[in-house]
Amino acid sequence: MPKFYLFLLFLSSISVFGQVIVTGKITAASGETLPGASVVIKNSDGKFIAYGISQENGNYTLTIKEAGEFILEVNSLGFEKKNENILVVAGENITRNFKLNESKEALKELIIEAERPVKRRGDTLVYDAKKLAKGHEVVVEDLLKNIPGITIQKDGKIFYGDTQVEKVMVGGDDLFNRGYSLLTRNMPSKPLDKVEVLRNYSNNKLLRGIEDSKGVALNLTIDEKYKDIWFGDVSLGYGNEDRYNVGGNLMNFGKAYKNFFTFNANNSGLDKVGDINDMIYNSNEMESMGGGDNAVSVMSMGISGPKLDESRFRFNNAEMATLSTVIPLSSKLKLQLKGFLGFDELSAWNNSYSVVDIPGTFFENSQNNNAVNKLKKGYINAYLNYDISATKMFQASTTLNKGSNDFRNSLIFNGTSTREELDTKNTYFDQKLTYTHKWNDRNVVLLKGRFLSDRLPQQYGINDYLMGDLFAYGNISSIGNNVQSKKQYAGLQADFKLKQKNNDLIEFAIGFNDNRNDLTTRFSLFTSSGTILPDDFQSQSHYNVGDLYASSGYKWNFGKFSIGANANMHQLFNRFVSTDGTTIKQNPFFVNPNLDASYSFNPQNTLLINYSYRVNNSSLMQVNDAYLLTSSRSFSKGLGYFNQLESSSARIMYSTSHYLNRYSFSWSLDYSKQNDAIRSRSRLEQNSSLSGAFVMKGGDRFGGGFNSHFIVRKLKGSVKLDIRAGKSVYYNIINDSGLRKNTSYNQNYTLGWNSDFKKAFDFSIGTEWNYSQTKSENTFRNSTKISFLDLMYKTGDNFTMKLSTEHYNFGGLDKFNDYFFSDFESSYSFKDKKYIVTLNARNLFNTETFTTYSISDIGYSTNSYRLLPRYVMLSLKFRF
Repeated sequence: MPKFYLFLLFLSSISVFGQVIVTGKITAASGETLPGASVVIKNSDGKFIAYGISQENGNYTLTIKEAGEFILEVNSLGFEKKNENILVVAGENITRNFKLNESKEALKELIIEAERPVKRRGDTLVYDAKKLAKGHEVVVEDLLKNIPGITIQKDGKIFYGDTQVEKVMVGGDDLFNRGYSLLTRNMPSKPLDKVEVLRNYSNNKLLRGIEDSKGVALNLTIDEKYKDIWFGDVSLGYGNEDRYNVGGNLMNFGKAYKNFFTFNANNSGLDKVGDINDMIYNSNEMESMGGGDNAVSVMSMGISGPKLDESRFRFNNAEMATLSTVIPLSSKLKLQLKGFLGFDELSAWNNSYSVVDIPGTFFENSQNNNAVNKLKKGYINAYLNYDISATKMFQASTTLNKGSNDFRNSLIFNGTSTREELDTKNTYFDQKLTYTHKWNDRNVVLLKGRFLSDRLPQQYGINDYLMGDLFAYGNISSIGNNVQSKKQYAGLQADFKLKQKNNDLIEFAIGFNDNRNDLTTRFSLFTSSGTILPDDFQSQSHYNVGDLYASSGYKWNFGKFSIGANANMHQLFNRFVSTDGTTIKQNPFFVNPNLDASYSFNPQNTLLINYSYRVNNSSLMQVNDAYLLTSSRSFSKGLGYFNQLESSSARIMYSTSHYLNRYSFSWSLDYSKQNDAIRSRSRLEQNSSLSGAFVMKGGDRFGGGFNSHFIVRKLKGSVKLDIRAGKSVYYNIINDSGLRKNTSYNQNYTLGWNSDFKKAFDFSIGTEWNYSQTKSENTFRNSTKISFLDLMYKTGDNFTMKLSTEHYNFGGLDKFNDYFFSDFESSYSFKDKKYIVTLNARNLFNTETFTTYSISDIGYSTNSYRLLPRYVMLSLKFRF
């Protein structure tokens, strides 16, 4: 560690030698800033010496490493090109500002540009929504899938390359922050004019051009004819098996006011919500502090689904409504209100067969689940943005969430029928405040405060005893477990970001977090003679952590090369009160350093290297000193004392892309090592699992990946190729095995081709192959292959058809299971598309069950799931 600080000291003494910085600002004659203008330095022979693009504020920066006379040339679409001769002398930086006059040929150039489906404006790619559409798109999510480089996961999360999209805005306003699936899965795509991909996005507008952000956001712009008017749609669908789908949207997008309301009710397996937990617990509508600070969820029960389109096994009865509105209270004050109310009743049927096969231990278990999960969730958020001045801003966000989850399961375990229940309630409150002050266009201070409270009570019961001889009591008829979990967090933080004239960046912050966790559990065995509370299975603990921290960082820029170093220092005040009343205190101090380096061959080709060393404090579950019931027959226990866990990681990544995203690819190599790790020591029997924790050194992971897409004009479409592979080593102890070394391998290959014929016919084809292997005393292998083909046909603007087919292949135990699915959808619109009739047929082959195979370091298992039977639904949509 001392060597690292010496290295930081050495870096801070480096001075730039032999290079000249050329800076300036590009504006139109009217005074409007011009982002995305090209800036080139050439020698007398016309050879490029340096190249760059003006930023969002019109500023540009170039670096020259040789002296002499050069030509500085500036060019922006629709404006006359300008150039100027400059004399470069070592040690003398140059500033040149340009005002560009509108070109007489601007109209001609703009028409040519409009024919392109995508154009670039600085770090922003602007896609023409009409040219993205292939005719079968209904909602925004359908349209976004046509953008090269964008991937949408099953839960609605959107990725641009390897980076998760932080928000999806409409007209520059964020309606649902990280719960944007509520928007993308419900808002119709027809009113869209442009889709903007905002790269290097800063969440706080006063930080743009100062912080080194790698974030990505999307902005949807609305066609002029849909602005400042109320419009929407209502749809009604009904099919056999009494399947229905009813929904509607009502919206108004003005320059200042924005409103979006949607509702849906269906029992046809559709998820119109997606994952909105990040919107509730980790929203990013403003710069804040903390993150992931929630009460501990001790028990987790439910029927996890296979790697399959959720609508195939989602037996639901869902109703939801959500509203987001933006209200300008004045020219400087804006209020945004969001609300969500949802109900769902999810049913699932699952049969599983599992084998544990390690030296000295072998057994088989069969389990049948017939479960119903009733969900209720209510969420409201008020976000206030006050622009005190052009350089000062105050933000406040208040969130309240209440929900419940009532799980009922008719369980048959090894032939014994039981009934288990788990009721979970949740009350969450979060208040965030942030004040931002910017001065000299380069320096920013942020003052942040946050308070949250989270309560998560759980009540579990099962009407039989399935734990074998774990407890030596007779006549146990049932089991109960009462959990009271609470969390309270408060924090203050001050951030400073100082951008130097040579574009070096200095960052430092200081703050204090106070975390208070309370956990009480009452595990009960009910017998004919009374209630038994077994020792070591009751918890009444309190865990408080005070964290006084400071961080500092500096980023040096040497032309195309940059290097950054930062360190986070933590003085902790840990206090744990165990179940027996014993108080343990600890006040550790540690430093987490981080190094980053990058080299930009040009604006589209970058090499990144990162190294970090981390010390993490123990969590409540890791410190906990009692056995906690976590599922029907499993218990888990922590260390009973504090321990800080050390780890280190390194990464190298190279990325390149076309300036209009016609192609992009990146590769990366990652390595992480756990100097200290918490491992499990388990007593594993056929009817129960008892797991304790211990600390040891060792365990690492190595991985690599390749991500790419190419627009191939000869193929009239885009091709996607992704490759990922990894190896991890971890340790545990099972029964009397001694220390076991486990090695896990995985490989993933994805290949796809989306056509863009601009004609009546289009298609999308792809395949994904997964291979996994776990090696310990025994070796277990598994493979999964998924392929799909979508055929799309449209006649004019009124009639569309789509036929989708999928093939799944699962391999294990020298057996392979094949499944085929096919769906058909056709729609016809009339009366200027005000009415749309849709015929939707799902699961044409009427596949009733789906069986998967999975492996672990102790054995393997098969799981069979019941699927929604074939149904045909006729729908009518009315647009207004």
